Amino acid sequence: ANRKEFQIVALAPFMVITLMLTILLFIVPGLWMVTVAGAMLTHTSMCSGDFGLLSYLDVHRDKEMVTYDDKSAGRSYFYGR
Repeated sequence: ANRKEFQIVALAPFMVITLMLTILLFIVPGLWMVTVAGAMLTHTSMCSGDFGLLSYLDVHRDKEMVTYDDKSAGRSYFYGR
């Protein structure tokens, strides 16, 4: 995937789910707002890895991104060359 495709894949879930939770925040009554706000906080914190990779791409925007997945170790590597 190129840089633009990766940005779309990384940001789409954050944007869609955050938008839905924000709308829901204004619709639900009383204490349900706390539940929705908690879901939004949890979701946003779980997106931190995507934001970290996007930051890495931004810092190394002058380089080509190369990825390597080591399935046996369960790790992914990102390099700029």
